Amino acid sequence: MKGLTLYIIGILLVSSFLASCEEKGLLVNANNVSYISFEKNMMTDTTGVSFKFYNEGEDATIYLGVTVSGKVQDKDLEFTISVDPSRTTLPASQYELPQRCVVKAGVLTGEIPVTLKYYNKLDEEAQLLTLKVDENGEVSQGISAYTRAIISVSNLLFAPEWWTRNDGDVDKPYNNVEEWYLGIYSEKKYLMFLDELKKDGVVFDGKDITVLRKYSLRLKNTLKDYEERGETVYEDDDKKIPMVVKVAG
Repeated sequence: MKGLTLYIIGILLVSSFLASCEEKGLLVNANNVSYISFEKNMMTDTTGVSFKFYNEGEDATIYLGVTVSGKVQDKDLEFTISVDPSRTTLPASQYELPQRCVVKAGVLTGEIPVTLKYYNKLDEEAQLLTLKVDENGEVSQGISAYTRAIISVSNLLFAPEWWTRNDGDVDKPYNNVEEWYLGIYSEKKYLMFLDELKKDGVVFDGKDITVLRKYSLRLKNTLKDYEERGETVYEDDDKKIPMVVKVAG
């Protein structure tokens, strides 16, 4: 009788734990299902894409990171993604999704390519494209906060995440790009940096430090050329703050 009582108590405790997890949006794994989560928390992180970063007439192809938990696959994991229409304002004609997505066998991370197309409305305001993983018998969506990838698309200029994030800590915040490479952010400096990238057809996503250093130096040399001609380039033409690129070299 005592054993039966403990068994019942155990079931009740597990049921309570599962219910609590569901209420908090935590993932309760089943061993026969692969759970796919997007890399970014949709509550706090939106992927910003601006056609200002690309050459005129060029489509923008981005890669969304995903992670896999639950069942460990002994073969390539194939799945599809689709649009969440309740959170999407970008017309269907202005994007292309892959027909199938693949995470290689034994690998717990992957990338999904998404192609975005320019149209005139993006000059005036950003449009949203929100994506989700399609569930089937072997694949399910992951933790609730990571079940959607939200992409903001525009032809407007904005400070990129890699130039504004905190690379330090709460007590001593700082940004590596600002401290060691490009210096303080200004719209004019960013446009000039993009011009240097476009000369070689490069799109910088903030990940490759070698690319950051190379084109920061290119911009620094461009500013030197202006100085040698007796011209000063300002961060802000109104405030007359001379533009400074900090990268050594």
